[in-house]
Amino acid sequence: MRLILSLPVLVVVLAMVSEAASQPDHSSSIPGKLKELKNALEEKVRLAIEHIKQSDFPKKTRNWFSETYSKVKEKFKTTFS
Repeated sequence: MRLILSLPVLVVVLAMVSEAASQPDHSSSIPGKLKELKNALEEKVRLAIEHIKQSDFPKKTRNWFSETYSKVKEKFKTTFS
């Protein structure tokens, strides 16, 4: 899980470093870029969480696990009774 989360951050940092290296005066723009990056990431995460909350995926997953558990439980009852 950490690897999945760290790869996009690494790509963004590398992109920022390569872009900053091409600019001659990058000492004053780094805090501004970091603030923009923070705001953009914050907005994207907020939208992703809202999308997940509104989707049926968690409900369908929970129902699938419940049904599968019930089937396995019933199979054990009939097999070992």
